Amino acid sequence: FRATIDEVETDVVEIEAKLDKLVKLCSGMVEAGKAYVSTSRLFVSGVRDLSQQCQGDTVISECLQRFADSLQEVVNYHMILFDQAQRSVRQQLHNFVKEDVRKFKETKKQFDKVREDLELSLVRNAQAPRHRPHEVEEATGALTLTRKCFRHLALDYVLQINVLQAKKKFEILDSMLSFMHAQSSFFQQGYSLLHQLDPYMKKLAAELDQLVIDSAVEKREMERKHAAIQQRTLLQDFSYDESKVEFDVDAPSGVVMEGYLFKRASNAFKTWNRRWFSIQNSQLVYQKKLKDALTVVVDDLRLCSVKPCEDIERRFCFEVVSPTKSCMLQADSEKLRQAWVQAVQASIASAYRESPDSCYSERLDRTASPSTSSIDSATDPRERGVKGESVLQRVQSVAGNSQCGDCGQSDPRWASINLGVLLCIECSGIHRSLGVHCSKVRSLTLDSWEPELLKLMCELGNRAVNQIYEAQCEGPGSRKPTASSPRQDKEAWIKDKYVEKKFLRKAPMAPALEAPRRWRAQKCPRPHSSPRVPTARRKVRLEPVLPCVAALSSVGTLDRKFRRDSLFCPDELDSLFSYFDAGAAGAGPRSLSSDSGLGGSSDGSSDVLAFGSGSVVDSVTEEEGAESEESSGEADGDAEAEAWGLADVRELHPGLLAHRAARARDLPALAAALAHGAEVNWADAEDEGKTPLVQAV
Repeated sequence: FRATIDEVETDVVEIEAKLDKLVKLCSGMVEAGKAYVSTSRLFVSGVRDLSQQCQGDTVISECLQRFADSLQEVVNYHMILFDQAQRSVRQQLHNFVKEDVRKFKETKKQFDKVREDLELSLVRNAQAPRHRPHEVEEATGALTLTRKCFRHLALDYVLQINVLQAKKKFEILDSMLSFMHAQSSFFQQGYSLLHQLDPYMKKLAAELDQLVIDSAVEKREMERKHAAIQQRTLLQDFSYDESKVEFDVDAPSGVVMEGYLFKRASNAFKTWNRRWFSIQNSQLVYQKKLKDALTVVVDDLRLCSVKPCEDIERRFCFEVVSPTKSCMLQADSEKLRQAWVQAVQASIASAYRESPDSCYSERLDRTASPSTSSIDSATDPRERGVKGESVLQRVQSVAGNSQCGDCGQSDPRWASINLGVLLCIECSGIHRSLGVHCSKVRSLTLDSWEPELLKLMCELGNRAVNQIYEAQCEGPGSRKPTASSPRQDKEAWIKDKYVEKKFLRKAPMAPALEAPRRWRAQKCPRPHSSPRVPTARRKVRLEPVLPCVAALSSVGTLDRKFRRDSLFCPDELDSLFSYFDAGAAGAGPRSLSSDSGLGGSSDGSSDVLAFGSGSVVDSVTEEEGAESEESSGEADGDAEAEAWGLADVRELHPGLLAHRAARARDLPALAAALAHGAEVNWADAEDEGKTPLVQAV
């Protein structure tokens, strides 16, 4: 009996070890299977993506889609197989080991303990002396009880062994049978799926064989054509690629002509870069790459001219000249240059034939040149509202324009176009009562805005204008009204400010003037344009600047060598200067117009006078770096370096200041001169009798 018990115990220990090992192997198999399923799903997803990419080819797209669906079903079958393996083998055998084998071990521990107690009772009973009947009786009773308990536990232990042996067979066979059924189902389902797909695969194989044959035939045909073309090219000259030199002014896409041109940069090195140019919507634009934003070279082709350039070293060059700048371009051949010149000329003629409203409305929708778009009256109220909001946002972004220029009311929606200020609705009514000779009022959201007028308003602002008209408003009895002030106070203030001009700073007397100084103009960035990379370090010395004739008259005469031909007709000049009445003018928030083309002085050490900025900038003697050519706000014209000549400030009066400010295209200085009574038609006897209107050209 004891030998049998020992043999059974040894067998149970070995079975437990084997089952533990099998459970661990099954767990590893299931985990590896899940990883395989996850990777297979990624593969199927890749096949589907490839099918979406090849939608243009129905054969490939249909094939990949069907194969992806079949592979997805196979992946699902694999997942079912691994789930059944986990339940049938891993979980079932694990429960058998943890529950049934554990009960057997607990019963074995009790049996071993009782067996040790029986052996101890037998030893005590044998050691009991004869002359001590009491001890003999006690040892005999303990032995009887221990032997009885041992027999009961022995029967229970044998029963547990028999149950374990029987359940061992059942559990092992049942788990393996379930696993094999899962395997059988997996392969049957896979066979059924692939059997249904077999006709399609055979059909596809036949088509593939035919494709291979057709591909070989096509390859031989292409090789034959290639050899023929090579033989033909030996007799032709392909110095330049002139495959497309035509242009179409009435193209449905709006692109008159496009192609690659070399563009000379406006930096100090005058580098040439190859860019993709196009003429569209009466504009000349270019871009570095296909997905890059368009950079506008010429805002309006009606204001420019084009001419071939034969006086530079490079061949096939032509120049596009606008009122503010010029752009030097180079084609790949003489034929291409002629085509581009003719295309620009034809676009200019076409732009003049078109109605202004249609021309400007097309350019308004372009995001490449938001600063030159025109806002026209729209028949649709919703469209007009959207355009009005665009004008409002652009003009209100100018310094000081977030509040009314007279009372400080927030969100002004009215403007005085010849004063350059934004007004609230109450102050705009007072301005209307002054008359159009003093103030011309328009709505930013309801009225039509021409691009030139909108550009002018963006260069002017409440802060700069108030520096002129409110230069001396701190005196007694001159308190600026607020938004809550009565209308009478606002009306009195506006009349004193613009009609009587009580707050203008008077020019100082001659003895109080300083010695003449040499100034040069500072070219400032255009409002709403992209910031430029600094080309040189600057030291800024803050000094109070008086926005009046005395302060602005520190500028000297311009260099007499600066000349260029006018591209404006007299009517256009009158239209531009109609915004400046003799009684009022506005000053922009920048120091000099970015279109003036003025650079620094040649000596590199002269001070820079910035009108309307409140600071004097000292140049640091240092070589200026090249300006980034890819900036969205790049000035494509060459900056004409000019120096303000020496002049005694006592000799400058409003007319002379307007004359020189118009030549420098300095709107702040011109506004101050007009505010002090300068006449637009004042003639400078020292400069061939030219007027400010002529100098503005």
